Amino acid sequence: MSDYEQHKPLKVISPDPLGLGEYLKELKKYSSLILVFAVQEIKANYAQTYFGVLWGIIRPLVTLFIFTLIFKYFLHVSTDSPYYLFAFCGIIAWNFFFQISMNASTAVLVNQNLIRKMYFPKIILPLAKVIVSGVDFALSLLLVFLLILFEGNLLGPQLVMLPLFIVLNVFCGLAIAFWMNTLNIKNRDLNQIVPSIIGFAIWITPVFYPANLVPSNLQVLLYANPMAGVIKGYRYAFLGEAFPEWPYWIAIILMVFVAIAGATYFAKTEDKMVDYV
Repeated sequence: MSDYEQHKPLKVISPDPLGLGEYLKELKKYSSLILVFAVQEIKANYAQTYFGVLWGIIRPLVTLFIFTLIFKYFLHVSTDSPYYLFAFCGIIAWNFFFQISMNASTAVLVNQNLIRKMYFPKIILPLAKVIVSGVDFALSLLLVFLLILFEGNLLGPQLVMLPLFIVLNVFCGLAIAFWMNTLNIKNRDLNQIVPSIIGFAIWITPVFYPANLVPSNLQVLLYANPMAGVIKGYRYAFLGEAFPEWPYWIAIILMVFVAIAGATYFAKTEDKMVDYV
């Protein structure tokens, strides 16, 4: 046995959960795995496909085409900005949220063999899904820029606010994903119910229609929906529309706290996940 092997520090895994500070140190130590897992999944997702990552542009464009026909030409919905730009801002924000919330929600379950074989902070698994979802999102963002330039509209100074709304977009997805990973372990019925609820939620979120079409007595439903405020923020940053009014921020701030609480609970209970997966 070499001197290194004799004196190599051992990783002691205790049944007691780590404190928050220790957990963050562990997360930093193993943070490179986030990119490793993400790259592996991205390669697997687009393996043996003709268009590869271009599907990240094709899918939202097909969705945009369908709903532009429905809302613009059949229902005659009018918007201050060109409708296809208005709708596309909503589509890319919603798709990013949907992909994070759905893909990251089952990150622990689908990697159960991996977490039995090696130690790492399990929260890395849902965080890696953010990068995977971010590939399609980044391509869609690039397309939005090109479409705005095609329209001849100069991007205004409000574009500096875009990173804030992207971060909030991620928090919306992770707020669901963190809690779903912990609750899914014991009650997998949630994995059947929650996707249906989120799939329906797109119709009560102003993705394809302006918020002013919602009757005043139902506006509270918009204010209670953090993604409504985030989408409004995207349209502010890209198209110069109105900044999200203060009632939207109540749900957005609450959602940030829910995400942080979910991450904290995930960290405290992740050592018990191996017993259930």
